[in-house]
This record gives sequence, C-alpha cells and structure tokens, in this order.
Amino acid sequence: MKKSTHPLLLAVFTLLCVMLAGSSALFAEVPNSLKSNLLPENLRVLSGTEAEGSAVKRSNMVFQWLLPQVIDAEKTWRTNYEALQTPDQVRAYQKRLRAEFFNAIGSFPNDTPLNAKIVDTIQYDGYVMEKIIYESQPNHFVTAVMYLPDEKKFPKPWSGVVITCGHSFNGKGSDAYQRAAILHALNGIAAFHVDPIDQGERMQNVDMNTKKPRVSCVQGHNQIGIGSILLGRNAATFELHDLFRALDYLQTRGDIRHDNLGMTGNSGGGTQTSYAMALDDRIKVACSNCYTCSLYGLKKRNDTQDAEQNIFGQGAFGMDHADYCMMRAPLPTYLGTATKDFFPLDMAKQSFKDAQRIFKIMGSEENIYRAETNNQHGWDKTLRQETVRFMVKHLEGRDVEVIEPDSIKTLKDPEIQVTPNGQTVFMEGARTTYDINRDEAKRLTAGRKPINDETIAKIRELIKVRDASAFGEMKVRDLGTESLADGITAQKLILEPETGIYLPGILFKPANASEKADVVLFVSDKGKTDGYDESLLPLVKSGKIVLSIELRGWGETQQSFRASYYRPSHLGTDGADFYVAYCLAKTHVGFRTDDILAVTRWLKTQAFCANVELYGLSEGCVPVLHAAVLEKDCFKHVTLERCLVSWTNTVENGEDSHTPLTSTVHGALKVYDLPEMRAYLENAGKLTLKSTKTALEK
Repeated sequence: MKKSTHPLLLAVFTLLCVMLAGSSALFAEVPNSLKSNLLPENLRVLSGTEAEGSAVKRSNMVFQWLLPQVIDAEKTWRTNYEALQTPDQVRAYQKRLRAEFFNAIGSFPNDTPLNAKIVDTIQYDGYVMEKIIYESQPNHFVTAVMYLPDEKKFPKPWSGVVITCGHSFNGKGSDAYQRAAILHALNGIAAFHVDPIDQGERMQNVDMNTKKPRVSCVQGHNQIGIGSILLGRNAATFELHDLFRALDYLQTRGDIRHDNLGMTGNSGGGTQTSYAMALDDRIKVACSNCYTCSLYGLKKRNDTQDAEQNIFGQGAFGMDHADYCMMRAPLPTYLGTATKDFFPLDMAKQSFKDAQRIFKIMGSEENIYRAETNNQHGWDKTLRQETVRFMVKHLEGRDVEVIEPDSIKTLKDPEIQVTPNGQTVFMEGARTTYDINRDEAKRLTAGRKPINDETIAKIRELIKVRDASAFGEMKVRDLGTESLADGITAQKLILEPETGIYLPGILFKPANASEKADVVLFVSDKGKTDGYDESLLPLVKSGKIVLSIELRGWGETQQSFRASYYRPSHLGTDGADFYVAYCLAKTHVGFRTDDILAVTRWLKTQAFCANVELYGLSEGCVPVLHAAVLEKDCFKHVTLERCLVSWTNTVENGEDSHTPLTSTVHGALKVYDLPEMRAYLENAGKLTLKSTKTALEK
C-alpha cells in the first residue's frame, strides 16, 4: 500500500516556497524597465538640427562633442600657417614645432655603445647583403640588413639610406620592402633596412613557452602605448630612437658618406620617416610613401590608427602632416601617394600644396616633389622606382630613370633572419620596450612625494579639468519613476552638464529617506545598474539616496567602434575617441571628472541633498579619485571598490595589462599615482577602500 504525503510536511514545504519567493522579490535584480535603454533611440538634440532628419548614435556622443574642437584646432592651424610669409617666420615656426614635438614624444635616452655586429655577409648579383644587429639601448637589440652596392660599378664611399618598415608582420622580410632596399643598392646607394618594434625579429610580447608572438604590429604598438602614455612618452619614442641610432651606425662606417644620408619608408614606415625627417637634420633627403594626408582630416573621420601615429597634443599645438615636410624645408622631400589609398588622396594633395608654398618661401620649391600611383595602399613598383630616382638625384646628383629589374630575387623569412632563434627577445640579457618602461616607472616612483597643493594644481592641468564657470545650469530631464521592492523608487534621469553631453542616471530613494539625506554619487564603467545587488542596494537600504550615473562614454554612450588594432580585449573599446581627445591634449579622465563635479554641483542645489559622497566601482574609481582629490571639501566621504592598485602596476604588467586607454593620463607618473591620491584622502579621514585590483584584471 502506498503511503500518502504527511499534511504537516506539505504545509512546511509550501511555507518555504512562499518565503523564498518573498526573499527573491526583496533582493530582486533591477526590473527590466530599468535595464532597458534610458535614452530614446532618436534623441534629436544629439543631431544638431531637426532638418538633418536623423539622430547621432549614442555611441558617437563623445566624438560628436570632440568634433567641433578638432575643427577649431584646424582653423587655428590654418591661420598660423597663412601668417608665414618670410624665411625668418618659417624658421621660427620650425623651431617652435620641433620643441613641441620633442616635448610631446618624451625625452630620448642617452646614446650608449651600439655594439653593432655583422653576423653574416652574402654576395648577390649586383649587391652585397650584410645581416646586422645593434643595440639602440643597452641590450635592446635591433635587427637590420645592409644592402651595399657593387663597388666595382659604384666606388666607395656610398650615400646611405635608412629604410623603415610599415606594418608588416615580417618587417624587413616583406617582399616590397626587400625590393626597395635592393633597388637602392643596384643604383649605387647603400640601404640600411631596420626592423621596427613588434615586427620581424623584434616582437616585444612573446609567449616564452610556445616561442610565438602574442601580439604584433598595430596591436603590439597599442599595448606598448598604454604604459608609454602614463610615462609621458610614446610608442614612437622607441621607433625614433632606433632610427636615430641607425643613422649613428651609418656614421661609424668608413664605406658610407657620413654627410650624405637619407631615409624612406612606406605606410607606418612613412610615419616613422615623416617624424624623423622633421627632427633630424642628418637626413638630407627624405621620401615618405603612403602616409602623408592630414591629421585634422583623419581626426574629423574618427580615424586614428595606432599608438605611434598619435602624438599627445599634436592637434592642439598645431602640427599637421604638412608640417613634417615644412619643418625640414628647404631639404629635399618627396611624398609618394596612391589614388586608392585609405589615406585620402585629396588630403595628401592639400598637404603637399601647403608644404610647397613654404618651400617656395625658403627658395627651394624644386626640392619638394609628389609621386602618384594608380593603385591601392602600398609601396608598389611605381613608388619604389620614384623613391630611388629621387634619392639618386638628390644624394648622388644623378638625374636618371630608375627601372626595377624583374630579376630581383627576395628571400623567405628564415633566409633573411639575423638572430639565431628568430627573435631578439631570445637573446641573452635582451630587454624589451616593456622592460625599459618598467625601469622608468620604478625611477619615477622613487622620486615622487606625497600630494600637496602644488601637486593638485599640476593634476588639474594634466587632466584639463575645467572651472565651474565653464558649465551653465544643469539641464535635467525626468523620464519617469519605477517602484522597486521594499519601497525603493528609481527615477530615470538625463543630465546635461554641457551642450552635447547627456548622462543617463537613476536616482534611487529608500522609503525611509529623511527629508534631507546624504546622497551617494555612484560611478561604474559598466553602467548605471552595475553592482546593484552587491554595492548599490545596501547603500539605499541604509537610508541614503543614490544617484547612479553613466559618465560620458560609458554605459549607453559607450563607443561601439571595436577596431582590433586598439586591442579592445585589453585596452577598451574607446580607442578611436581616446586618440582624438589625446591629439587635442585632453583626457577622458578629465572629461569624466568634469562630469562628476558638474553633477555634484547640481546635487547640492537639490532640497533632498544634505551631503554628497562618492562611490567608485572598478574603472569608475579613476575619475572618482580625481574629483575627490581636486575638490576634497565637496565630498563627505569616498568609497572605492575594485580600484586599480596603481598606474605603476599597469606599466609593470605592460604586456598583459587590461587598463583601458581612457583610464590613463599622459605623463601622470611624472607627477602622481593612484596610491598617493588614496593616501591624500585617507589622511583627511574621507576614504574607505573596499578592494583593489591589479592591471591584469578587467
């Protein structure tokens, strides 16, 4: 006979179900109505004018706010350019820009022994190849190949040209680049072909177990950039120093004419050539291919490429692509362009025209030249021939037609290899760019002092926080209120601290809130409902009002452009917006600190607000810390959860760091670090540090 269930057990089970259901309701997640988009899909105020008929996407909000600033900077550049009328004015302009450029890319290390070695020499038909390795810094190895002319046909000493590589995985092994180097040698010029960092045999981020690179080219440059930015330098600082030392090496050789040197490159190599030719007068002739267009033109398209192609403040102090040519006038300068290049041809033509006017003022209009190929982006045969023709004309004084032989044979990667194991990182004692950055971070840490009034003034200048007078009255739109469990209400808001900026927020009020309560301004990079159960809800239940706000570029206005070269898995999805701001000498940390201070000023005008506290979660801790340190007296208390332990830790973990670009400040570690900011608030009795995270954690 089957036994029936005991009535008492059934009752207990039913009661437990009811209790669990009630508990679930009490600690329920945010209702779907709050998870849904706060900003309307067609918020026309973002579009500027109703006549345009379409709204700007929320993910473009930060860029649309930056765009007029780029346009204004370009107008200022044009005004300054048009004012140049005499050689003396041009020379003063050149001097100013060089100083600005050197300051922006950071100081270079002292020259140290090159310890150059020729590891192999191979005779080919019409030229000789030497495999060479040198140290641009102690144990920072550079791999290169020298292509020497046939001395029977072209007696020594020869003019020398440094060839820089574009973003090719195999660097100097690229077929087009080998052909360019060989063509120089076949026409009587020695070509010194150098591997850049993160290309060829110079991968900086290698898995030492599998012996394979984890990132290369643009991703590698951007990963190097994150630590370099904090140190006040640039990925280009390393590339340029390598090239300057390449010129030094040429000047040690008896078979090279020390006063007759040139440089050329394509794409990213065109970038390197452009920078170097503007800064080093030893480069008598320069040829940049498939790069020159317009800094401002690219930024207006939100097109920013990788770290070394973005110099801090370049747009603000006024250095466009044309200036790389103008800064070296009257020295011979060539621009190679392609009709179907992704670097727009119309921009290249305008830059050439602008530079040409300056060369004319300097009495050397014949020294600037532009070649064009009807082709895609790349150093094709036409541009290689034109490059070598220009070099031969201006270095050798021979005006000849240059024809690239079809018989040129290029080498496979293993054949052109210089190092024993294929990568410099495997050499004994090898130091990478990350190692060099780590040493600099350690040096700066040892020299920093606790934050004081002078430091605070420097921080304010570094992140470009604006005075309250820069903001008008806060505009606030109420999108309705939701009722949550336990009597909590959630009021949806859009706050507009300035024209073009819209901050979605939710004002959470407890049922037992007093008429005038402490308000916690809650900031997380993951959005206004991030950490709701664990962090935000307990605050509300304690009787505090909480305003959870999405600062510009976070949450609903997060940039959605995820170009792989910004390495979004590590550096965030805001790479394009970040570098537009970076070129204007502005920081997202500064923008977001502005947002916090503007919202705080508004809160203090509200009848329900007694005091304002700050709560930062994860990347939200960075602007929260800055706001609290800069305006300490505005805040009753500051709580930090999962705060990055330090920017120094970002540099220490450079290869693997997950610190977003938008959480960095150019040159910050020369002045301060996050631990010193926390200590400053702790000494004032205003800080609760719940937890920290390393740069290895997202």
